Amino acid sequence: MQQELTRLLPSATVTDAGDLASQVTGSVGNAASLANNLGKWLSAAALVAAFALAILLTMAAVARRVREFGTLKALGWRSRRIVGQVMGESLVIGVAGGAAGVGLGYLGAMVIDKLAPRLSAITGPPTAAASVSGVAGKLSQQVSSAATHTVYVTLTAPVTLSAIGLAVVLAVAGGLLAGMFGGWRAARLRPAAALAKVE
Repeated sequence: MQQELTRLLPSATVTDAGDLASQVTGSVGNAASLANNLGKWLSAAALVAAFALAILLTMAAVARRVREFGTLKALGWRSRRIVGQVMGESLVIGVAGGAAGVGLGYLGAMVIDKLAPRLSAITGPPTAAASVSGVAGKLSQQVSSAATHTVYVTLTAPVTLSAIGLAVVLAVAGGLLAGMFGGWRAARLRPAAALAKVE
C-alpha cells in the first residue's frame, strides 16, 4: 500500500508504522544519550568542585595553624614530617567522610525505595481491538483485554559494591590531594615568621 500511495502521490511523504517506530526509537535513543552524557558531565563537575573545596578548606586550616607549625619547625621538625602530619590528618578526614557519605547514601537509597511512586503502563497492540468492530462488539472487548496487559515499574536506587568502593576511593583520593596541598603550604612556613605571631 505504501508503494502504491507513493506512486499515486509522488510529492507526498508516505510513512508506515515501521518508519514511525524507527523515528520514535531514534528520538528516545538520542534523549537517553543526552541524559547520560549530561549526567556524566555534572558528576565530573561536582567531583572537581568537591576536590577544590577540600583543598581550600585544608589550606585555610593550615593558615590558622601557622604558630603550631612554626613552633614544631623551631623544635626541629623537618618539612617532610610536617607534610606527613597534614596528609595523615587529611587522610583520616577523607576516610571518615567516605564512611559518612556511604552511610548517608545508603539511607537515601532506602528512602527512595520506600517512597518512590509505582509507575504503570498498558502494553499491547491496539489494532487488534480496532480490527474487530461492528456486530462483534463483545468480541472486540475480549480481544482488547486479552491482547493488552499492565506492566508496573518501580523506581529504585540500587546500591552496588562497586559504587561503594568508588565512593570510598574518591573520598580517600580527595583527602590525600587536599593533604598534599595543605602540607606544601605548611612546609613553606618559616619558623621565625610563624613565631613572630605568637602572643
